This record gives sequence, structure tokens and C-alpha cells, in this order.
Amino acid sequence: QKYLKDEHLDKKKSELDMSDWTLVPSQASTPQQENSFDCGVFSCMFADFLSRDVPLTFTQEHVTQCRERIALSIMIGNALI
Repeated sequence: QKYLKDEHLDKKKSELDMSDWTLVPSQASTPQQENSFDCGVFSCMFADFLSRDVPLTFTQEHVTQCRERIALSIMIGNALI
């Protein structure tokens, strides 16, 4: 939450009102990023899996494959199914 508030303040020059937000705790099985530089890949993969309503079955070990999938999606101009 601090990151979101800090980013909002920096970019929008106003406080972010999160009073009506509900924080959803993660499950033990929720994929976890194990470094400080794969956050974009994890964000894309969460969006991809959740939008297709499939279980979150990727891990840090899949990052290279996920990067390739993202790159291919961009190159063909369409999300992969």
C-alpha cells in the first residue's frame, strides 16, 4: 500500500484515497517473485492468468518462458491463449 500511495503522490500530486479498498490476502499457493526485477513479468502473468480464469500455476522458475510468451504476444499484436 505504501508503494501505491507514494507513486500516486509523486505522479498525481495528491493523496491516494484507499478507504474503500479491500485488501485481499494472498494464499500460500500464490506465486511469489523471488527477486527485485521480475515484477513486470509477474504483473503480466497475474493479469493473463486471472483474465482467463485459470489457476495461478506459474513460479519464478517459469520467468524465462513467461518473458518469451509476453514478447511473442507483443510481436503478433495479440494475447496468446
